[in-house]
Amino acid sequence: MEPELLSMVPRPVCAVLLLFPITEKYETFRTEEEERIKAKGQDVKSSVYFMKQTINNACGTIGLIHAIANNRDKMNFETNSSLKKFLEDSLSMTPEERAKYLETYEAIRVTHESSAHEGQTESSSSSLSSPPSSSQPQVSHSRTKASPLCHSASLSWAKRNHVGPAKATSPSIRLRRWRPLIRLPSVGLHSVAPSIDEKVDLHFIALVNVGGHLYELDGRKPFPINHGETSDESFLEDAIEVCKKFMERDPEELRFNAIALSAA
Repeated sequence: MEPELLSMVPRPVCAVLLLFPITEKYETFRTEEEERIKAKGQDVKSSVYFMKQTINNACGTIGLIHAIANNRDKMNFETNSSLKKFLEDSLSMTPEERAKYLETYEAIRVTHESSAHEGQTESSSSSLSSPPSSSQPQVSHSRTKASPLCHSASLSWAKRNHVGPAKATSPSIRLRRWRPLIRLPSVGLHSVAPSIDEKVDLHFIALVNVGGHLYELDGRKPFPINHGETSDESFLEDAIEVCKKFMERDPEELRFNAIALSAA
């Protein structure tokens, strides 16, 4: 996460997904944060697409939906995309209604379950990003017990839901370019993705830029978290600063990972 390494990530970066451990310290912070925001309030633009998580171990799915939904103008969906239809159908819904709709949305549910069965929790350059080159940071990967759609399964989900490169008039964005950002030691190895009903202590959130503000979107929280102003040029660096705060709150923890949706 050093500046010289971040500078190698192609721009624009549309979203960052952070995987982190749910610890007692984090849960205490989450409660205090919620109480503080409810008391003081915050500005959240109406254009932010946010949904609650009501399905077990679906944080990877929710994170991807948050990342894509808040960058719809940069995406080129195929005509028969089930994800495109889900977003169009749910655009005017509340966060709670979107969660209920996802529970009954067969196409995404089936994709989620099949990804959980076929996906591995081991990050690999062949499944997450293009092969390392001299212009791309070398990143060591670790395997961590996470939600079914983490790491390689998230790529499978994207392919199955027909999300492709943006049109020529938009920045060239490919969902296949999930680029690992955080170097991790190999700890807590698990080679098989957990089942949908298995209890896990790792969680995905999405960081996005909407209207010049950096939002943290976590389906476990009651609302988006506004982390302040950002820009297309500074979004990656600003998002990484948010990631660092998660790491600083649990300095003894090593189970963090971040991947970016960036230009192809």
